[in-house]
Amino acid sequence: MPSFSRLSFFLIAPLVASATADLRTGGNTVQARDWPWTELRSPEVPGVEQSEWVSNPIDAFVLAQIETHELEPAPPASPRARLRRLYFGLIGVPPRPEDLRAFLKDPSPAAYRQQIEKLLDDPGYGERWGRHWLDLVRYADSAGGGTDFPRPHMWRYRDYVVRAFNQDRPYDRFIREQLAGDAFSGYGNEGRLGLGFLHQWVNVSKDTPQERRRDFLNDVVGVTGSVFLGMTVECARCHDHKFDPIPALDYYRIEAFFAPSQVSTAAIPFSEYEAPGLDPERWKAKEQAWKDRLGERKKWQDARLEEFKERIRKGRVLASSADLKDLVVGVSKSELKTTVLESDLFGPEEQKTYELISRQSARFVNPNHPDYFEPKAYTVSDSPLSHFVATHVLTGGDFQLREAPVEPGFLTAATGNSDDVDLTGLGRSRRKLLAEWIASPENPLTARVMVNRLWHYHFGKGLVATTSDFGNNGSGTVQSELIDWLATRFIESGWSIKDMHRLIVTSSVYQQSMKHPRAEEFETVDPQNRYLWVRSPVRLEAEVIRDSLLAVSGELNRDIGGPPFFPEVDDAVLRRAPTWWAPSPPEERHRRTMYMLNYRSLELPFLKAFDRASPNLSCPVRETTSVTPQVFALFNSKFVLQRSQALASLIRIEAGDDPDRQVEQAFQRTFQRLPSGRELKRCLSFLDRSQDSIRTRILASASAERSPTEPSNDDRLTDLCLVLLNSNEFVFLE
Repeated sequence: MPSFSRLSFFLIAPLVASATADLRTGGNTVQARDWPWTELRSPEVPGVEQSEWVSNPIDAFVLAQIETHELEPAPPASPRARLRRLYFGLIGVPPRPEDLRAFLKDPSPAAYRQQIEKLLDDPGYGERWGRHWLDLVRYADSAGGGTDFPRPHMWRYRDYVVRAFNQDRPYDRFIREQLAGDAFSGYGNEGRLGLGFLHQWVNVSKDTPQERRRDFLNDVVGVTGSVFLGMTVECARCHDHKFDPIPALDYYRIEAFFAPSQVSTAAIPFSEYEAPGLDPERWKAKEQAWKDRLGERKKWQDARLEEFKERIRKGRVLASSADLKDLVVGVSKSELKTTVLESDLFGPEEQKTYELISRQSARFVNPNHPDYFEPKAYTVSDSPLSHFVATHVLTGGDFQLREAPVEPGFLTAATGNSDDVDLTGLGRSRRKLLAEWIASPENPLTARVMVNRLWHYHFGKGLVATTSDFGNNGSGTVQSELIDWLATRFIESGWSIKDMHRLIVTSSVYQQSMKHPRAEEFETVDPQNRYLWVRSPVRLEAEVIRDSLLAVSGELNRDIGGPPFFPEVDDAVLRRAPTWWAPSPPEERHRRTMYMLNYRSLELPFLKAFDRASPNLSCPVRETTSVTPQVFALFNSKFVLQRSQALASLIRIEAGDDPDRQVEQAFQRTFQRLPSGRELKRCLSFLDRSQDSIRTRILASASAERSPTEPSNDDRLTDLCLVLLNSNEFVFLE
């Protein structure tokens, strides 16, 4: 029997072939379209029996499915669980103990809504939801490929994304800025910063300019199709799409919008909303510190290399007795390298010094760039010869096998016709036309795709589980009417993402408990919880875990924006990249993870263990694995051990030397709850033991950065904090 994938192909391919044929018959008119290609209209809100459960129309759509399949919704979650969901879902860090205590005194719907507004206004909201967007666009601070050159100004696009979410910038404008911000004069420099979206393509270091150009075009067409339209348009590059009604002709019609585009670096002044404008004095201090750091490093390198060269010159043996006192023979780089590493003139320590200098000044994979603080950004412009730039259908996607030329055009299945776009008299970028079409309320895909993404990030799974593939090869959905209702509401709200948050998090389905009294029975009917009769658990993402560790230990630095900080990484890991950098000062390293240097050739082991999105590929859905390296990352890593020490110090300040209060405060900070009687008893017993700490030797390696107020390495309270930070309750959201 054929495998499922082959069987799917044989069943679906004829249907797609038929649909594609429809696109090419009857002139330029499509004969029939199925969801999600259909015109977007708001469906009627269904009637339900348990109307008291309905908080807003979202619940009516969900409950109608639940009742149809003879299921029942779970009871509401506890006030604590609901507040934690809001905090982690909207700003990505846990509530402070005092915030939770205040809410528990009044967990009314009005108080709940106040918490929503508070968190939507928090700067951390843009950081939390900006991170989701950066996953999609495969954001990185380097170009990728074998050379992996730094892109020292890319942080301005990252900050632009954070700012857009915090300002609740209308999503249709957000689209226009990223595809054609240069063509909308009213958007100013802010719109031009959005063009960093088109600069995220990965440089794979092809041999010819034509191949590199193809890499850029293939990348932007594919990512534009998947991110904004939820379609695997790139599958039509070599042939007609095997599953969806997207002929290869449509792929190249979309590519033709980008054909004249040229990516470049341009001088764009900092605005008052960017890090330099928010705190100019601090910005100048950081800029000077970075210049001093590089200058001192260069001065040290030059001095040591000159010492090595002088030793080589003195060690030379003249081949002539002539007077050569005035002749100075230079030492070439190759001679210096060979002599230092292979001769007896230099010892092991000097060889290590030379190797370190080589790594610090390497040409490739070197993030130590002097221009991080320069007012520049990555932008896109159109060639002055744009009207003479031709796009051809390529046989098998090979740039050397050109077929007939094509004009720009939109996806036939989405528009209902295969007409070319009229470029007559066009004085601005072609990309503007594409951006206007994608951001149009008439586009059947854009709003559907975005509201489904928002749902996915709140629930851990989208109504369409394959959030970047709404096509026939995707997961499909049993909630197409709910998606359509949300999408029309999204457009009616002025494309307000925050309005969608308010709707989703105030629904009863969002506030359900993870525990259902009839769970075993209902799991036989709906094992995948497609009908949303219970809340599914969500494992926190890698960045949220790291940020939460810093938050509960009282160390989180909430500074927003600016160049990335350099994390502390084992030298063995840096060598494998291969690259080198010196870690930023501890205060900088305690910033939120989204501000960490994101280099394509190196993934931080802690984040990689918890399934961080790869910066080389658009990541609509992160994997959630349970693997052994996660244990090592949480229990043995220097980073977590330092957080345990800091948390223990904070607890001592707040609770004094009273063991009962210490345990209670530890639970409040890590889990936002008090310990049960059994937990309190076990923890007190643990603190009372007199044997050495279970982490003595490991903590000793981290002692260099401890302040005088931190506990000694044999502190039992530090061990208790480490255990709590390693629990499932800390990394899973109820």
